Amino acid sequence: MTRALLVDDDPHLRLALSKALIRKGVDVLDVSSGEAALEPLKTGISSAGPVDVCLLDLRMPGMSGLEVLRRTLGRKVPVVVLTGHGTVPDAVEAMRLGAVNFVQKPVDADELVPILKQAQRTEPPAVADAMLGASGVMLGFFDKLDRAARSDEHVLLVGETGTGKELCARRLHDVSAHQRGPFVAMNAAAIPRELVESELFGHRRGAFTGAAEARDGMMHKAADGTLFLDEIGEMPLDVQPKLLRAIDERRFRPVGADVERPFKGRIVAATHRDLKLLVEQGRFRADLYYRLGVIPLHLPPLRDRGDDVVLIARAWLGRAVEERPARRANVELAFTPAAEEKLRRYAWPGNVRELVNVVKRAALFSQGDVVDEELVGELLEDSPFAHGADQPALPPPSTDDSAGPRAGQRVTMEELEKTHIRRLLDELHNVSEVARIVGIDRRTLQRKMIAWGFRDST
Repeated sequence: MTRALLVDDDPHLRLALSKALIRKGVDVLDVSSGEAALEPLKTGISSAGPVDVCLLDLRMPGMSGLEVLRRTLGRKVPVVVLTGHGTVPDAVEAMRLGAVNFVQKPVDADELVPILKQAQRTEPPAVADAMLGASGVMLGFFDKLDRAARSDEHVLLVGETGTGKELCARRLHDVSAHQRGPFVAMNAAAIPRELVESELFGHRRGAFTGAAEARDGMMHKAADGTLFLDEIGEMPLDVQPKLLRAIDERRFRPVGADVERPFKGRIVAATHRDLKLLVEQGRFRADLYYRLGVIPLHLPPLRDRGDDVVLIARAWLGRAVEERPARRANVELAFTPAAEEKLRRYAWPGNVRELVNVVKRAALFSQGDVVDEELVGELLEDSPFAHGADQPALPPPSTDDSAGPRAGQRVTMEELEKTHIRRLLDELHNVSEVARIVGIDRRTLQRKMIAWGFRDST
């Protein structure tokens, strides 16, 4: 028998709906608040035993249904949300937070039971960290993403490393006409160049040295589903015309084979590279670029998403608490306002991926029930993205000579240090913090500032 967790603050609705569902053979455990639903959703276990599916109201006093979804990313139980008149936008946001369906009040039990049954067969989605967002730039992106999903055209996702391109590709698949087919992912940068063609199209036995057995390629495995081609900019130039032909003709030929196979699926390609520049350099075919980019979607970097940083951080902090040692697993954890402001001001060169890593470490290393500004600062300084090649470009230098070297100008190590410290001071307005970041004490930094003619305005 299906056991449903009903979460709604209206006692009359809970009673009426519980009775109706019980008559239809559904066992119901009802609770009156979002707080009471957190543990069953995270673990899949309630006081009455295992929970198979949850029916969650969005508008409740205290913890809303949306907050419940944010606090239970990676939940064990599929969720169907209940919406009232005028709350359909909230239902759309709930779907982005991993709800598998939504129904509008008043609810008819005859219609609801098959929806709950179907939800049981839907595996709870992976943590949708990059799909969390309420900023204007992300709401605009979500709108374009959902409209693209309803089209059958190929899509090109462009965004920096860590922005969630594969997650967006899965979203395109899940709400498209190809959702009943498989989602197959291939990373062109992760495959030796000489094997990319075989990996993409497959090969027959003996097609090349080492091909002891025939093998199906990714295009065949995708069937009538979605083929996600990540890092498409790394696709070898000699394979590109074959991919273009397969896209145009909806057919492909495995390496060494005489017979072609059909391809009825959809292609979603992704890159962090500037494909237009690669076309100009002769490293990517212009015709393939235009064919893949019928619907280009640009994922905003995290640094342009405002308060989404805090939204994602809070959601992941709640989930990361579960991964701490058992003796601390039940301790609630929250960021201090100063810590959240520090997260907000950081550039996030590694985007959402970096943020998630920082939050996980914060949950692990925090000593009390809060994550403070000092710990966040240490974690950001230790982040592998902080000083790596993925660091985004700094703002354009100011016009004064102390702003730093110009392009082509040879500089000394002292001048590089001077430029770096000047930019940090302009950004942070805190001498102690800059001293900590560059690894020297405050007095030493102040002496350097005096020698360079910097004014200590902090």
